[in-house]
Amino acid sequence: MAMTQNNLGIAYLKPPYIYYGENQERAIAAFEAALQVYSQETFPMDWAMAQKNLGVVYSQRIIGNKAENLDGAIKYYEAAFQVFTRDSFPYYWAKNQNNLAIAYTHLGQIDKAIACCRFAIEIFTAKAFPSQCLTASNQLGEIATNTKRWLEAIEGYSLAIEAVETSRSWAHSESRRQEILEESIDVYQNMVQACINAGQIEKAFEYSERSRSKLLVDLMASYNLSQGEEIPPKVQELLQQYEELQRQIDQERQSHKSENNRSETRAAFQAYNEAIASLETQKQQVWENLRREDPVLAGEIQVNPLSLSEIQKLIDQPNTVILSFYTTNSDTHIFIVQQNQITLHTCTGQGLNTLQGWIEQNWLLPYMNDSQKWETQINTILCELAERLQISELISEHLEGIEELILVPHLLLHQIPFAALPTGEYQEYLADKFLIRYTPSCQILEFCQQRDNVEKFNEISLQYGTVEDAEDNLPCARFEGEKIAQMYNIPPENRLIGSSQATSNNYRQLAQQVQVLHSCHHAQSRLDNPLESQLKLADGSITLGQLMTPSWRLPQLVEVFLSCCETNLGTPSLTDDILTLSTGFLCAGARSVVSTLWSVNDLATALFSIFYYQQRQEGKNRPKALHKAQIQLREFTKLDLNKIFQEVEAREKSLIGNRKKSPSNSIEYQQWKLEYNMYTKLNRQIKKIENSTQQFPFSDPHYWAAFICHGLR
Repeated sequence: MAMTQNNLGIAYLKPPYIYYGENQERAIAAFEAALQVYSQETFPMDWAMAQKNLGVVYSQRIIGNKAENLDGAIKYYEAAFQVFTRDSFPYYWAKNQNNLAIAYTHLGQIDKAIACCRFAIEIFTAKAFPSQCLTASNQLGEIATNTKRWLEAIEGYSLAIEAVETSRSWAHSESRRQEILEESIDVYQNMVQACINAGQIEKAFEYSERSRSKLLVDLMASYNLSQGEEIPPKVQELLQQYEELQRQIDQERQSHKSENNRSETRAAFQAYNEAIASLETQKQQVWENLRREDPVLAGEIQVNPLSLSEIQKLIDQPNTVILSFYTTNSDTHIFIVQQNQITLHTCTGQGLNTLQGWIEQNWLLPYMNDSQKWETQINTILCELAERLQISELISEHLEGIEELILVPHLLLHQIPFAALPTGEYQEYLADKFLIRYTPSCQILEFCQQRDNVEKFNEISLQYGTVEDAEDNLPCARFEGEKIAQMYNIPPENRLIGSSQATSNNYRQLAQQVQVLHSCHHAQSRLDNPLESQLKLADGSITLGQLMTPSWRLPQLVEVFLSCCETNLGTPSLTDDILTLSTGFLCAGARSVVSTLWSVNDLATALFSIFYYQQRQEGKNRPKALHKAQIQLREFTKLDLNKIFQEVEAREKSLIGNRKKSPSNSIEYQQWKLEYNMYTKLNRQIKKIENSTQQFPFSDPHYWAAFICHGLR
């Protein structure tokens, strides 16, 4: 009977909440009826549970005086503590502290609420009970945040983040690791805001970086490990020790999980906490030893968050800064990181809805739904975005004497061509003042820098490969490939031209042989399913999903130029993982990738690529070559067409004269027809530009701003 009443009371408190006030009163009556049977002496556990349940109802009770209800809740919770003592039932004692903290918070007794949270965290440690620790420590963070007690908020959120990261390390599937992070992403955001409010800018930046692109970071680490060269015996022994300790931790957790640990005594709880803590300490010591022996390999089995000083070491020039963007619910923060200092610029009021939502409505959705209309609005949208991000103030207050920006965008800012943001000066873009390169996160930039053999390649020894016009329908792409091949003396076996050669298998083989890969053909982003984004080839496609498997390891790749449409178009997840063909190549092993943010013009892209490689031949680094190519394309006139395409018209006429040299059913005739069609279409595009009224046909950002550089300089 008493058990039925207790279960009935619990049922009344479950959804739907249509008559919740009345159901609360029914629940109270049911729990009180149960207590007529359960006494502390005869049924101590059941009695304590009923007391706790009454406390929960009274803390949320709609009917009656709020303060009196909360006092009643505290009375019931305190009664439950007579059975749920720390020594006898530490699990229930800690859970009851959580409940008590809520009641004290509603009464405004914040010191008592915070003390209760701390008691709960003493039992629910981040290493041994990450799920329960997340609840208790996040509660501490929120209570402190709501009362602007920033140091206590930092205390709570830092423990909550430790708990999240412990849970991620215990998860056995990548999808589960992502779920854990997505479910708790607000904790990172709250931590960043609390640190900023406390004036701890360095810590705010470190935590903003800590939650970024974790999927890409984990994939890059594991892929590097999976390609494994010969591992020295000492390092192999340390790896085995590390794996064995992880196995013991998993075993300890599993055995504890299978027992009814909620009823364990304090001694048993403490023994479990200590066992896990000891194993974690041993594992960390093995990792430290491994790091001394092989720092790169250590980073691949356990990705430790980077400190500010470690991130600053990624900046190799005093006139280079990292601009790291981070949007919270209310604001967008821009961290300006230099070799020896960090400052903060806050765009107040530009939060998730006001900035990120605005970008979605005004940039991404118009591009997807009506790209031609979107093209006409690019300048207007970028002008407003520059104002929202306070670009003019950012430059004058923080970027004096700076020449290069390493951009770490956040969420939909990954889709923005920062090069084309106006600075506030007359007809000046951000690209006119600074060299620009991107990285999904500082951790990924560090991976690119750590990769072996970057220094062993010089420009003379690099092997180049091209994949050109894979579907025989991009005449400018074929011309582009021909020009690049001439520049670098690329042998025929390193060129995949047209549908007869540019197959998926040949592409993969070429990518495994060369250090510089230039792809000029069709590609397509899939915003609805990023892993299905694809490079379109003669016999099908190569998807991002394939690129991100361990079988696609390209450790020798120094640079990839994806001269295709939408190769860095993607909608980042809540965890800020930007899954695009560009980041896929970074994962696969490339140190640097040039890619595109939208669907690009065939002729403009061919010109841009030729300009880029001319600059590279002159010794310019990637961001500088990109910058110079953008300027050349912007300043390109109709008269300049003849300098580059002077042979096109002559070649078309020559081909017309050769029309009847081969029978129409011969292979030679088919090759002639393919080449003739290409030159005819190319000539048509050139004539169209020549006949236009614009003096600078490619001056609009739509033509030149789509190209961005990820990774190393």
